[in-house]
Amino acid sequence: MKGKNNVATQTDKADVKPTAETATDNTLTETEKLIADLEAKAKANLDLAKYQKAEFENYKRRNQNAVTAAFQDGQTYVINLLLPIYDGVVEAGKKIADPVDLAGFEIIRKKLDDLFQKLGIEAINTKDQPFDPKLHNAAAVEKVEGVAPDQILEEWQAGFTFHGHVLRPAMVKVSGA
Repeated sequence: MKGKNNVATQTDKADVKPTAETATDNTLTETEKLIADLEAKAKANLDLAKYQKAEFENYKRRNQNAVTAAFQDGQTYVINLLLPIYDGVVEAGKKIADPVDLAGFEIIRKKLDDLFQKLGIEAINTKDQPFDPKLHNAAAVEKVEGVAPDQILEEWQAGFTFHGHVLRPAMVKVSGA
């Protein structure tokens, strides 16, 4: 009989159903896995959100830069249309002998100067300046005694800059070597 009891005892051990304690351990392991998966997904979603936020900030900056550039291009276009009018007023003012007529042209020129100043348009200085090919267009060269080479002698047409960029170089006569 002892042998039968031993066999029955071994089979009873094999048929033992999980207790509440082993079920809790399995549930904890599954819960820990689930928490780890959810934490990984949350981190991935956070990384994605940060990436998309950075991309959107870059998009906004690029868009703002494009709008600013387009606005300045439009301003430059209109200013370039005004420059011949400015030149005409200046030239007409030089040829008018009647002081009353000259005063009228000076008022118009002054208003154009004020407009240019408000827009940030600056005249390129040529008086007593050395020739700079970035700012000046040498239309003529003349050798003059006592004057250093590449010195501006005379301005024939005013040059202008807008936001640090040359709109039109000044047309000048330069001393030669």
